[in-house]
Amino acid sequence: MHDPAHFLPSFVWRADRDGTIQYANPWASRYLGMPAREIVGRSWQAFVHPDDIAPVLEALRTMRDGSLLRNVEVRLRRADGAFHWHVLHLQAQRDTAGRIGDTVGVATDIHHCRDAWAMYEASERRLKAAFQGARMGAWEWDMKNRLVRMNEQLAALYSFPPGTEAVALSDLWNRVAPEYRAPFQQRVEAALYCGGPFEFDYVLDNDATPPRWLRMRGHTEFDEQGALARVHGVTFDITEQRAAEDRLIHSERRYRALVESTGALAWSAGADGEIRPASEPWERFTGAESDRLVKWGWLDFVHPDDRDRTREGWLAILQRGKTGTLTFRMRRYDGAYRVVRAHAAPLYDAHGKLQEWFGTTTDVTEQHDAQAAVEARSLRLTVAMQAAEIHIVALDLASWTLSFEIGDEPSVGDVQTYDAALAQVHPDDRAALDRYVRRLAAGDDPGGHFEFRVRNPAGEQWMEGSALLQRDAHGKPLRLIASVIDITERKRMELMLREADRRKDEFLAMLAHELRNPLAPIRTAIALLEKDGRADRRSADLIELMRRQTEHMTRIVDDLLEVSRITQGRIALQLEPILVGTAIYHAVEAIAASVEMRGQHMHVDVADATAWVRGDVTRISQILVNILNNASKYTPQDGHITISAKADDEWVSIVTTDTGTGISADLLPKVFELFSQGERTLDRSNGGLGIGLSLVKKLVELHDGTIAVQSDGPGQGTTVTVRVPRLHHHEQHSAQVLSEPAAGATPSALRILVVDDNRDAADSLAMLCEFGGHAALAAYSSAQALEIAAQLKPDVALLDIGLPDIDGYELARRLRHKGESVPLLIAITGYGQAEDRLRAQSAGFDYHFVKPVNVESLLKLLSSMTGGG
Repeated sequence: MHDPAHFLPSFVWRADRDGTIQYANPWASRYLGMPAREIVGRSWQAFVHPDDIAPVLEALRTMRDGSLLRNVEVRLRRADGAFHWHVLHLQAQRDTAGRIGDTVGVATDIHHCRDAWAMYEASERRLKAAFQGARMGAWEWDMKNRLVRMNEQLAALYSFPPGTEAVALSDLWNRVAPEYRAPFQQRVEAALYCGGPFEFDYVLDNDATPPRWLRMRGHTEFDEQGALARVHGVTFDITEQRAAEDRLIHSERRYRALVESTGALAWSAGADGEIRPASEPWERFTGAESDRLVKWGWLDFVHPDDRDRTREGWLAILQRGKTGTLTFRMRRYDGAYRVVRAHAAPLYDAHGKLQEWFGTTTDVTEQHDAQAAVEARSLRLTVAMQAAEIHIVALDLASWTLSFEIGDEPSVGDVQTYDAALAQVHPDDRAALDRYVRRLAAGDDPGGHFEFRVRNPAGEQWMEGSALLQRDAHGKPLRLIASVIDITERKRMELMLREADRRKDEFLAMLAHELRNPLAPIRTAIALLEKDGRADRRSADLIELMRRQTEHMTRIVDDLLEVSRITQGRIALQLEPILVGTAIYHAVEAIAASVEMRGQHMHVDVADATAWVRGDVTRISQILVNILNNASKYTPQDGHITISAKADDEWVSIVTTDTGTGISADLLPKVFELFSQGERTLDRSNGGLGIGLSLVKKLVELHDGTIAVQSDGPGQGTTVTVRVPRLHHHEQHSAQVLSEPAAGATPSALRILVVDDNRDAADSLAMLCEFGGHAALAAYSSAQALEIAAQLKPDVALLDIGLPDIDGYELARRLRHKGESVPLLIAITGYGQAEDRLRAQSAGFDYHFVKPVNVESLLKLLSSMTGGG
């Protein structure tokens, strides 16, 4: 029979007193990439990182001083030569003379946990730097206490002293400029009354020149009684933006004055080409009211011989959607026809959609006599009307030199060789741009626009352009002519949007975690009320109502947190073989009460009861329960829900069908989007956050599976199909089983210390322990906990992790000295990831509960310690 270590998925060896390896398990052989017989006889130091040998030797020396068990973190060399971090558990064995003989080492891989923690710390630093770089302040108004909590950036924006974290709400409002103060308060009160998100701008009361403008964006939060509890949001400095807007307004006024001073007639047109002329200038030129010129009426003033040609030319410009020029004769107020040149330029929005046309019509009769001069001027004006920011670049293919034209004038003497210009392009974009240019020069059509970055003293600059090949009279490539525009600001906005999306994910994670804290004392208080036998029937119904709603709230918070974790890539699956039939029956059992309460009929069909998949038990259950809950939620009374499983050689398909409300065709493509929902009913019975299917899809994809939703429309029911890769018998592996701790002598009633800086949570948990027949005292800080523990001598300590003075990990180490087993340490925390549990275990905790605590599980654990369970 094999040694138990033979099956462990951990690095296990046994070495003698001199450090020579006597045994290595198969996992160690696979990790090191050599047979066990080659490992035996070598020193353990051959596989440990040189920098980590000294800590191992120190741990061995400490064991020889009396202890027989030590843990140390080391890096072990893998088969490919890379070192991975492990926790090495060392245990010494004494020989018959009482001396330490062989030493057993068990190494557990923690490499990814260390990387994840480093990434988390880096993310926190980046967020803080982002707030500082954007000069953006975050805040929260406590409306019940009339306090404002703020970060250091907001304190700086309002010129509060450094280190200010909270001020009275009135102090914040008094920082607004007097002339803006009353409108500011009115807009705040209106936004709070409406209850939705709000945003507005205001000026601070200071002597800054120009005045400091701030923009506030906030969101309200109400308590369970509907009273306004908190308002939270961000504030950022928009002084430069407001100044830029003012400059833009002045620039438009100057531009209009400039156009009018040249004698040109300005006009605009809709995207359909219908003209909207400026009233006074056109009335002076034509002698007719402007109403006669709108839309297509202006054609009546065009010379009859030019009318059809001008109409077709304008339609051609509209079809191309690009800047165009028309020359034609137009009747003046005195009846004379004047030669005019009309220039039209399209105006597009940020998404490339045509909004309108802007144009000018100029009397060029005098210039028309000098045709050559008019053509030269026409070419420069056409390029100038593109936009002041567009650069025209010409590449002479005979000499491969570039010349530049900015605005309406060529840059005299500004000529560069192609290689010199290419050297100024960012190295990452250089090869792609060169391929584009050479393909175009060879007569190919690379198509579309090109983008590249240029390095200059002011920093990195993004450019976008398009180019055409010009040929000579014999068709030989002559030169490339390109127009290039600066798109740095657009790229900056794209990066800001991606950053805002990342902050949104982090905010959702923070929100879900913070919501767990108030849920914990509520759930505990409800459990106490349920166990109080003195409640009458009406009170019992109300308590049951609160319990159901609290559980519903807990599920919503958990779903929100799960979506955020998956989005940020913080979910790690614990994969093991799972029997599909068992997983389905467990999911059906979990929602059976809900189905029965709604008067629905559940059908289960598992044709192949021996089909296996590799998955995370918790996540597979989460997938199936979420799908079944959705089916039950949208299926009426006496409706039917069917879940079945079928398997082929490659896949296991789990199909859930219902006779419910179905999904409309317009919603069906969006069912997997976060916060996407169908139409709510007036009673909101089908409400929720629209998280469920988005979470399910992400979890299925983490299992390398697929999910599809089908419905023939409203009232036609819904079918959800989940496909997961099948696991065959030869691929199964034994799952790791942890042994239960040995039972010790415990009193019939425990002395329990409860520590939480949330007084409601601490007091309600202490009351729950007392209800179970134990003696419990609550402490609201680590310092108070240490004082109480010195007197109480607790058997059990229930510790919150996120304490303000000394965190729960350090408090655990101070409450229980090395080598002792009392008090039993139980973590009560909102942090429930695998790395959180590992950290709690390393700090000495025996058990780990995630808020809100499952009351029955906690009471059952305490009862088992007294021999009562």
